Amino acid sequence: MNRNKRFAWTWAAAGVFAVAGLIGACDPEETDNPTPQSDAGTKVDAGTNTDAGTGTDAGTNTDAGTTDAGTTTDAGTTTDAGTETDAGTTTDAGPQSAFPLAVDGTWAPSGYMGDSDGITDEATCNTPRPGAGLGVCHKFTLTKKAQGWGGVYWHYPEGNWGTAEGAAVPTGAKSVSFYAWGAAGGEKIGFFVGNGQTTLDKFKIETGDITLNAAPTRYTIDISIVNYGKVSGGFGWSAGGQDVPTVFFLDDIQWH
Repeated sequence: MNRNKRFAWTWAAAGVFAVAGLIGACDPEETDNPTPQSDAGTKVDAGTNTDAGTGTDAGTNTDAGTTDAGTTTDAGTTTDAGTETDAGTTTDAGPQSAFPLAVDGTWAPSGYMGDSDGITDEATCNTPRPGAGLGVCHKFTLTKKAQGWGGVYWHYPEGNWGTAEGAAVPTGAKSVSFYAWGAAGGEKIGFFVGNGQTTLDKFKIETGDITLNAAPTRYTIDISIVNYGKVSGGFGWSAGGQDVPTVFFLDDIQWH
């Protein structure tokens, strides 16, 4: 075979093998790299599946930053964290009025004067009690003795005639009021507040003698001009002795 024929045969054989290779490459049954199928990128389990990034357990789950991480009811918005009624909005968490202030319970009727051995004090109340009924009901009986007069001071502490500091009364009181009445009507009694100018109280306001009615009647002592501080003499009364015992009643004695 001459040189040119051998060369031509060689190229022919190469072409046969090349075609065979192409035919083999087109056989889907024998390739290791098949063409894209519907399960290779668009299938529901290959990237868009609910468990592959957008699933409820992968970042948006209710236990991964939402209801238990700042917005849950136990993390700042619960009723025990500033909005509860005991945390600043309840009625016991703001300024309350100090008045009315009952005389009984702050001061005690301990300062007996004059015929002190002829004075009795009984807790006898009218029915119904007049006014607000603050403090204690009093039924006083004054029996004339050697001094010919008598009276009682409400003191703080007991027996303090103004030589020691008295009760710390809040500022703002303008008057002292009380209900008084006589057993028969016509009894003459004087009332007052403060132990006197020469005591630590530095004041005393008096009503002078008042003729009592037989029915409970409210009376008021104006203290608006008094610059009081700690008061030892919160209230008091005095009366002249009579041939027959003087009997009268007091109730609802208060600063306001």
